[in-house]
Amino acid sequence: MTKLSMMGHIEDTARVLQRAIAERDEYGQELIAFWLKKNFKKVIFTGSGTSYNAMRVIRNMFVKLLHVEGVAVEPTVFTYSENINPSSNFRNDQILVVGLSQHGDSISTCDALRHAQQCGYATLGITEQLGSAITKIADHYVHLVCEEEQVGPETRGYTETLLQFYLLAVEIAYQSEQIGKAKYDNLIAQAQQLVNDFPIVVKESLEWYEKQQAELVDMQKASIAGYGVNLPTALEARLKFFETFGRPTTAYEQEEQLHGPLRAYNQDNYIFLIGGNLGPEFERLQEISAYYRRAYTKHVFIISGEQFKATEKDLKLSVKTSELLSPIFYIVPFQILAAKLSEKVGIDTSVSPVTDTSISGHMNV
Repeated sequence: MTKLSMMGHIEDTARVLQRAIAERDEYGQELIAFWLKKNFKKVIFTGSGTSYNAMRVIRNMFVKLLHVEGVAVEPTVFTYSENINPSSNFRNDQILVVGLSQHGDSISTCDALRHAQQCGYATLGITEQLGSAITKIADHYVHLVCEEEQVGPETRGYTETLLQFYLLAVEIAYQSEQIGKAKYDNLIAQAQQLVNDFPIVVKESLEWYEKQQAELVDMQKASIAGYGVNLPTALEARLKFFETFGRPTTAYEQEEQLHGPLRAYNQDNYIFLIGGNLGPEFERLQEISAYYRRAYTKHVFIISGEQFKATEKDLKLSVKTSELLSPIFYIVPFQILAAKLSEKVGIDTSVSPVTDTSISGHMNV
């Protein structure tokens, strides 16, 4: 079997997204039964790196669809610094701690689940690796169907995880009678339409990259901004840029980018703005982008599937999806930029420069 490149994993994502829909009755039953029995009121979402960014997106899905109190927090902060139930409004059995580790051996995430158990909270582990440490520690676990990625920078796994847990949240909402059959069918149909349209997003993102390549390859520093459910998208995009292309990159909530960071901006900055759902924040994005172009730099790029007056630098997708699912679409252009720019300058993303990972992973149980 030919080893997939980073770009190969991105292009293969539509297949595992379809698998997530097709196999949802198989991988989700334990979690659904567990949830319906416990009726959780507060959920802590934790993970490191790409897993943490995914947890922030999934937190938004669970809060919106299941009406729980949700908190996304880094594992070590949870273990050593966070008071999860300071007001004692929740009983211990009403709190669930969810830990995501695609490879299943993150030391900090496994420690967080152990700490949660010591505090009397239920725990759920999420991983692609069956039999890994996290599956042995957590009370329950969900197997990701993203399949093992063959390169370090995770793309396919991140995207598939988002859809898989959207589907689980929808199923729990339906079985707990928080939504009716018509709403359930519509939410599943939106997921299927996203999968159908995903190759279009990949194709249009690649075409956009090719048009902007000469300018983008000279990028020495970047800043990415998002709002609402796509703030985590900006955080994950920053991570993808920095761990592959290696250029200093920051990520902010759209409005927060204006408070302080501007003091360091100049004509060399490359600024990427994620235009999520329509509304006041999207209108504000257009004002901000015009300001950046006028006052700071010509290297400003808007990425959106919404209707706006695009410049030659912007990526205006021809397809869109629901607000909750939009992070699945909007991360794709950044994954492609990370893969293609690295390839262009001779960085092999299949070879990790980190030779000793014992400090952060490979927990033994």
